[in-house]
Amino acid sequence: MALFSGMKLFVIIAFNALWPRTKRGGAPLRNAASHLPSVPPGFTPVAPAGIPPILADPGRAVNAEGDLSLFFPGCPALAAPFLLFRLKRLGFSRCRVRLLPEGLALTARR
Repeated sequence: MALFSGMKLFVIIAFNALWPRTKRGGAPLRNAASHLPSVPPGFTPVAPAGIPPILADPGRAVNAEGDLSLFFPGCPALAAPFLLFRLKRLGFSRCRVRLLPEGLALTARR
């Protein structure tokens, strides 16, 4: 069952990285999935429903120093190149993805 949920997350990320929603803006992203117990400190968890808006406009999750730290729980490593592609295309630098047992940890700088 975990295989199917991981593949579902991969498809959502890949699709939204290649063809993001054109509508941008909205409220700043604040701890969209705070109920997850295994989030690394300093990272903002992204629930599956929050993936399309955050990939459309990741700038709304950037902190005051210009750093972006997102955590995608349960996401397979196969989605990492798509996340990096989207961020580099939007002008982020120092893009890194770490594979953790709980999911993918993404960091970048604006």
